[in-house]
Amino acid sequence: MTDRRDFLKTAVYGAGALSAALLGGGAFRPALAQTPLARTKLSDRVALIGGAGGNVVVLDGPDGLALVDSGAPKHAAALVAFLADELGGKPVSALFNTHWHLESTGGNEAFATAGARIYAHINTKLWMSTEFYVDWQDRTYPPRPDAALPTETFYSHEPQPLETSIGDRIVEYAHLPEAHTDGDIYVRFPEDNVIVAGGVAAKGAYPILDTATGGWIGGMADAVKTLIDLCDGETRIVPETGPVLTRADLEAEHEMLVTLQGRIEDAMKMGKSAREMIEEGVTKDFDAQWGNGSKQFVSNAYDGLWWGGRVSGVI
Repeated sequence: MTDRRDFLKTAVYGAGALSAALLGGGAFRPALAQTPLARTKLSDRVALIGGAGGNVVVLDGPDGLALVDSGAPKHAAALVAFLADELGGKPVSALFNTHWHLESTGGNEAFATAGARIYAHINTKLWMSTEFYVDWQDRTYPPRPDAALPTETFYSHEPQPLETSIGDRIVEYAHLPEAHTDGDIYVRFPEDNVIVAGGVAAKGAYPILDTATGGWIGGMADAVKTLIDLCDGETRIVPETGPVLTRADLEAEHEMLVTLQGRIEDAMKMGKSAREMIEEGVTKDFDAQWGNGSKQFVSNAYDGLWWGGRVSGVI
Protein backbone atom coordinates (compact mmCIF):
# COMPACT_ATOMS: atom_id res chain seq x y z
CA MET A 1 0.00 0.00 0.00
CA THR A 2 1.26 3.47 -0.81
CA ASP A 3 2.44 5.31 2.30
CA ARG A 4 0.25 8.35 3.15
CA ARG A 5 3.33 10.58 3.31
CA ASP A 6 4.41 9.59 -0.19
CA PHE A 7 0.90 10.16 -1.50
CA LEU A 8 0.71 13.65 0.01
CA LYS A 9 4.15 14.59 -1.32
CA THR A 10 3.29 13.43 -4.84
CA ALA A 11 -0.08 15.17 -4.91
CA VAL A 12 1.26 18.40 -3.53
CA TYR A 13 4.32 18.61 -5.78
CA GLY A 14 1.93 18.51 -8.72
CA ALA A 15 -0.36 21.15 -7.23
CA GLY A 16 2.62 23.31 -6.35
CA ALA A 17 3.97 23.21 -9.88
CA LEU A 18 0.61 24.30 -11.24
CA SER A 19 0.46 27.13 -8.69
CA ALA A 20 3.89 28.41 -9.67
CA ALA A 21 2.95 28.44 -13.34
CA LEU A 22 -0.33 30.26 -12.75
CA LEU A 23 1.30 32.86 -10.53
CA GLY A 24 4.19 33.56 -12.84
CA GLY A 25 6.65 32.31 -10.24
CA GLY A 26 8.99 30.59 -12.69
CA ALA A 27 10.24 27.02 -12.35
CA PHE A 28 9.01 25.23 -9.24
CA ARG A 29 12.16 23.99 -7.52
CA PRO A 30 11.74 23.69 -3.73
CA ALA A 31 15.34 22.52 -3.40
CA LEU A 32 16.46 26.03 -4.34
CA ALA A 33 14.92 27.61 -1.25
CA GLN A 34 17.33 30.18 0.15
CA THR A 35 17.01 28.85 3.70
CA PRO A 36 16.03 25.33 4.74
CA LEU A 37 12.71 24.76 6.42
CA ALA A 38 13.00 24.59 10.18
CA ARG A 39 10.57 24.05 13.06
CA THR A 40 10.82 26.11 16.24
CA LYS A 41 8.55 25.15 19.13
CA LEU A 42 6.48 27.96 20.62
CA SER A 43 4.68 25.64 23.05
CA ASP A 44 4.19 21.91 23.48
CA ARG A 45 1.69 21.86 20.59
CA VAL A 46 2.39 24.99 18.50
CA ALA A 47 5.47 25.59 16.35
CA LEU A 48 6.79 28.14 13.87
CA ILE A 49 7.94 26.87 10.47
CA GLY A 50 10.56 29.14 8.94
CA GLY A 51 12.02 29.08 5.45
CA ALA A 52 8.75 28.89 3.50
CA GLY A 53 8.90 32.43 2.15
CA GLY A 54 6.60 33.61 4.94
CA ASN A 55 6.07 32.44 8.49
CA VAL A 56 3.85 29.37 8.88
CA VAL A 57 2.49 28.30 12.26
CA VAL A 58 1.34 24.75 12.92
CA LEU A 59 -0.84 23.36 15.70
CA ASP A 60 -0.20 19.65 16.24
CA GLY A 61 -3.51 18.05 17.16
CA PRO A 62 -4.08 14.44 18.14
CA ASP A 63 -5.73 13.60 14.81
CA GLY A 64 -4.47 16.32 12.50
CA LEU A 65 -2.80 19.67 12.00
CA ALA A 66 -3.98 23.26 11.73
CA LEU A 67 -1.85 25.81 9.89
CA VAL A 68 -1.81 29.57 9.92
CA ASP A 69 -0.69 30.77 6.49
CA SER A 70 0.82 28.51 3.83
CA GLY A 71 4.01 30.25 2.69
CA ALA A 72 5.04 31.35 -0.78
CA PRO A 73 4.08 29.34 -3.89
CA LYS A 74 7.58 28.08 -4.70
CA HIS A 75 7.91 26.50 -1.24
CA ALA A 76 4.54 24.70 -1.16
CA ALA A 77 5.75 21.21 -2.00
CA ALA A 78 8.75 21.48 0.31
CA LEU A 79 6.48 22.64 3.13
CA VAL A 80 4.06 19.74 2.76
CA ALA A 81 6.92 17.24 2.60
CA PHE A 82 8.51 18.83 5.66
CA LEU A 83 5.29 18.64 7.69
CA ALA A 84 4.76 15.01 6.69
CA ASP A 85 8.27 14.08 7.80
CA GLU A 86 8.29 16.15 11.00
CA LEU A 87 4.78 15.42 12.24
CA GLY A 88 4.12 11.84 11.28
CA GLY A 89 2.10 12.39 8.12
CA LYS A 90 -0.91 13.81 9.95
CA PRO A 91 -3.42 15.53 7.64
CA VAL A 92 -3.85 19.29 7.64
CA SER A 93 -7.52 19.71 8.45
CA ALA A 94 -7.63 23.51 8.76
CA LEU A 95 -5.66 26.38 7.24
CA PHE A 96 -6.10 30.02 8.27
CA ASN A 97 -5.04 32.86 5.96
CA THR A 98 -4.12 36.08 7.78
CA HIS A 99 -4.50 38.05 4.49
CA TRP A 100 -4.29 37.57 0.70
CA HIS A 101 -0.56 38.15 0.00
CA LEU A 102 1.24 35.35 -1.83
CA GLU A 103 3.73 34.90 1.01
CA SER A 104 0.78 33.87 3.17
CA THR A 105 -1.47 32.02 0.70
CA GLY A 106 0.97 30.51 -1.82
CA GLY A 107 0.49 26.94 -0.61
CA ASN A 108 -3.30 27.05 -0.33
CA GLU A 109 -4.15 24.85 -3.29
CA ALA A 110 -1.68 22.20 -2.17
CA PHE A 111 -3.32 21.84 1.24
CA ALA A 112 -6.86 22.20 -0.12
CA THR A 113 -6.19 19.35 -2.55
CA ALA A 114 -5.34 17.20 0.47
CA GLY A 115 -8.61 18.14 2.19
CA ALA A 116 -7.94 21.22 4.32
CA ARG A 117 -10.66 23.76 5.03
CA ILE A 118 -9.36 27.30 4.48
CA TYR A 119 -10.51 30.03 6.86
CA ALA A 120 -10.22 33.75 5.99
CA HIS A 121 -12.03 37.06 5.97
CA ILE A 122 -14.33 37.49 2.99
CA ASN A 123 -12.19 40.36 1.63
CA THR A 124 -9.22 38.01 1.37
CA LYS A 125 -11.26 35.66 -0.79
CA LEU A 126 -12.52 38.54 -2.92
CA TRP A 127 -8.99 39.79 -3.68
CA MET A 128 -7.83 36.27 -4.47
CA SER A 129 -10.82 35.77 -6.80
CA THR A 130 -10.17 38.66 -9.18
CA GLU A 131 -7.50 40.39 -11.24
CA PHE A 132 -6.32 43.68 -9.77
CA TYR A 133 -3.48 46.19 -10.03
CA VAL A 134 -1.29 47.27 -7.11
CA ASP A 135 -0.01 50.69 -8.06
CA TRP A 136 2.75 51.03 -5.49
CA GLN A 137 4.27 47.76 -6.74
CA ASP A 138 3.36 48.40 -10.40
CA ARG A 139 2.13 44.82 -10.51
CA THR A 140 -1.04 43.12 -11.68
CA TYR A 141 -2.20 40.05 -9.77
CA PRO A 142 -4.25 37.44 -11.67
CA PRO A 143 -7.13 35.51 -10.09
CA ARG A 144 -5.99 32.53 -8.06
CA PRO A 145 -7.06 28.98 -8.91
CA ASP A 146 -10.37 27.92 -7.37
CA ALA A 147 -8.58 25.39 -5.18
CA ALA A 148 -6.59 28.18 -3.53
CA LEU A 149 -9.63 30.16 -2.41
CA PRO A 150 -10.83 30.20 1.21
CA THR A 151 -13.80 27.97 1.88
CA GLU A 152 -14.79 29.22 5.35
CA THR A 153 -15.25 33.01 5.26
CA PHE A 154 -16.80 35.61 7.54
CA TYR A 155 -17.66 39.32 7.47
CA SER A 156 -17.35 40.44 11.08
CA HIS A 157 -16.31 38.90 14.37
CA GLU A 158 -18.01 41.36 16.72
CA PRO A 159 -18.77 41.35 19.57
CA GLN A 160 -16.55 38.34 20.24
CA PRO A 161 -13.85 36.52 18.23
CA LEU A 162 -14.89 33.50 16.22
CA GLU A 163 -13.54 30.15 17.28
CA THR A 164 -13.23 26.58 16.14
CA SER A 165 -11.91 23.40 17.72
CA ILE A 166 -8.87 21.55 16.45
CA GLY A 167 -8.81 18.34 18.45
CA ASP A 168 -8.79 19.41 22.09
CA ARG A 169 -7.57 22.97 21.35
CA ILE A 170 -9.62 26.10 20.74
CA VAL A 171 -8.48 28.42 17.94
CA GLU A 172 -9.74 32.02 18.01
CA TYR A 173 -9.70 34.34 15.00
CA ALA A 174 -11.03 37.81 14.26
CA HIS A 175 -10.93 40.61 11.70
CA LEU A 176 -8.46 43.51 11.98
CA PRO A 177 -10.19 46.03 9.70
CA GLU A 178 -8.28 48.07 7.10
CA ALA A 179 -4.80 47.61 8.54
CA HIS A 180 -2.12 45.88 6.44
CA THR A 181 -4.96 45.06 3.98
CA ASP A 182 -8.73 45.17 4.42
CA GLY A 183 -8.89 41.42 5.05
CA ASP A 184 -6.40 40.96 7.89
CA ILE A 185 -7.18 38.57 10.70
CA TYR A 186 -5.32 37.46 13.76
CA VAL A 187 -5.33 33.82 14.85
CA ARG A 188 -4.90 33.11 18.56
CA PHE A 189 -4.11 29.91 20.41
CA PRO A 190 -5.21 30.97 23.91
CA GLU A 191 -4.05 27.83 25.72
CA ASP A 192 -0.58 28.24 24.22
CA ASN A 193 -0.39 32.06 24.54
CA VAL A 194 0.50 32.45 20.86
CA ILE A 195 -0.96 35.00 18.42
CA VAL A 196 -0.33 34.92 14.67
CA ALA A 197 -0.62 38.49 13.40
CA GLY A 198 0.43 38.28 9.74
CA GLY A 199 1.43 41.57 8.16
CA VAL A 200 0.04 43.69 11.01
CA ALA A 201 3.00 43.00 13.32
CA ALA A 202 6.47 44.24 12.40
CA LYS A 203 9.89 44.93 13.86
CA GLY A 204 13.11 46.22 12.31
CA ALA A 205 11.39 47.38 9.11
CA TYR A 206 8.46 49.67 8.51
CA PRO A 207 5.23 47.68 8.09
CA ILE A 208 3.60 47.54 4.68
CA LEU A 209 0.45 49.62 4.26
CA ASP A 210 -1.10 47.95 1.22
CA THR A 211 -3.28 50.87 0.18
CA ALA A 212 -4.33 49.15 -3.04
CA THR A 213 -6.19 46.51 -1.05
CA GLY A 214 -7.51 48.62 1.80
CA GLY A 215 -4.61 49.11 4.19
CA TRP A 216 -3.94 52.46 5.90
CA ILE A 217 -1.92 53.81 8.81
CA GLY A 218 -4.81 54.53 11.18
CA GLY A 219 -6.27 51.07 10.71
CA MET A 220 -2.84 49.58 11.27
CA ALA A 221 -2.43 51.49 14.54
CA ASP A 222 -5.87 50.31 15.71
CA ALA A 223 -5.08 46.71 14.77
CA VAL A 224 -1.79 46.74 16.68
CA LYS A 225 -3.61 48.15 19.73
CA THR A 226 -6.14 45.31 19.48
CA LEU A 227 -3.28 42.81 19.55
CA ILE A 228 -1.61 44.54 22.50
CA ASP A 229 -4.82 44.19 24.49
CA LEU A 230 -4.77 40.42 23.86
CA CYS A 231 -1.20 40.01 25.11
CA ASP A 232 0.69 39.68 28.33
CA GLY A 233 4.45 39.79 28.85
CA GLU A 234 4.83 36.12 27.88
CA THR A 235 2.77 36.11 24.68
CA ARG A 236 4.57 35.12 21.50
CA ILE A 237 3.43 37.11 18.46
CA VAL A 238 4.25 35.73 15.01
CA PRO A 239 4.56 38.30 12.19
CA GLU A 240 4.30 37.63 8.46
CA THR A 241 8.10 37.34 8.24
CA GLY A 242 10.96 37.49 10.70
CA PRO A 243 11.42 36.43 14.31
CA VAL A 244 8.77 36.02 16.99
CA LEU A 245 7.78 39.29 18.70
CA THR A 246 6.74 40.32 22.19
CA ARG A 247 4.13 42.66 23.62
CA ALA A 248 6.87 45.27 24.02
CA ASP A 249 7.59 45.04 20.28
CA LEU A 250 3.93 45.73 19.50
CA GLU A 251 3.93 48.68 21.88
CA ALA A 252 6.93 50.15 20.05
CA GLU A 253 5.19 49.64 16.69
CA HIS A 254 2.03 51.30 17.97
CA GLU A 255 3.95 54.33 19.24
CA MET A 256 5.68 54.71 15.88
CA LEU A 257 2.42 54.43 13.92
CA VAL A 258 0.48 56.89 16.07
CA THR A 259 3.33 59.42 16.08
CA LEU A 260 3.90 59.29 12.33
CA GLN A 261 0.20 59.38 11.54
CA GLY A 262 -0.06 62.63 13.48
CA ARG A 263 2.98 64.13 11.76
CA ILE A 264 1.82 63.16 8.28
CA GLU A 265 -1.69 64.49 8.89
CA ASP A 266 -0.29 67.82 10.17
CA ALA A 267 1.97 68.09 7.11
CA MET A 268 -0.95 67.33 4.79
CA LYS A 269 -2.96 70.13 6.38
CA MET A 270 -0.07 72.45 5.52
CA GLY A 271 -0.35 71.38 1.88
CA LYS A 272 2.82 69.29 1.82
CA SER A 273 3.24 66.36 -0.54
CA ALA A 274 4.56 62.94 0.39
CA ARG A 275 7.82 63.79 -1.42
CA GLU A 276 8.25 66.92 0.68
CA MET A 277 7.66 64.95 3.87
CA ILE A 278 10.26 62.39 2.83
CA GLU A 279 12.79 65.10 1.93
CA GLU A 280 12.20 66.82 5.27
CA GLY A 281 12.78 63.55 7.15
CA VAL A 282 9.38 63.05 8.74
CA THR A 283 10.49 59.58 9.94
CA LYS A 284 14.13 60.39 10.76
CA ASP A 285 13.97 59.69 14.52
CA PHE A 286 12.45 56.24 13.81
CA ASP A 287 14.67 55.18 10.91
CA ALA A 288 17.44 53.67 13.03
CA GLN A 289 14.94 51.36 14.73
CA TRP A 290 12.72 50.63 11.73
CA GLY A 291 15.35 50.34 9.02
CA ASN A 292 14.82 50.76 5.30
CA GLY A 293 11.50 51.36 3.64
CA SER A 294 10.62 54.76 5.09
CA LYS A 295 10.01 56.31 1.65
CA GLN A 296 7.47 53.67 0.67
CA PHE A 297 5.91 53.78 4.13
CA VAL A 298 5.40 57.55 4.01
CA SER A 299 4.11 57.43 0.44
CA ASN A 300 1.58 54.72 1.26
CA ALA A 301 0.56 56.37 4.53
CA TYR A 302 -0.07 59.61 2.63
CA ASP A 303 -2.07 57.87 -0.09
CA GLY A 304 -4.18 55.96 2.42
CA LEU A 305 -5.05 59.16 4.27
CA TRP A 306 -5.73 61.11 1.08
CA TRP A 307 -7.72 58.52 -0.86
CA GLY A 308 -9.86 57.65 2.11
CA GLY A 309 -10.69 61.30 2.84
CA ARG A 310 -9.55 60.60 6.39
CA VAL A 311 -7.94 63.99 7.08
CA SER A 312 -10.10 67.09 7.44
CA GLY A 313 -8.73 70.54 6.74
CA VAL A 314 -6.33 69.47 3.99
CA ILE A 315 -5.32 72.37 1.76
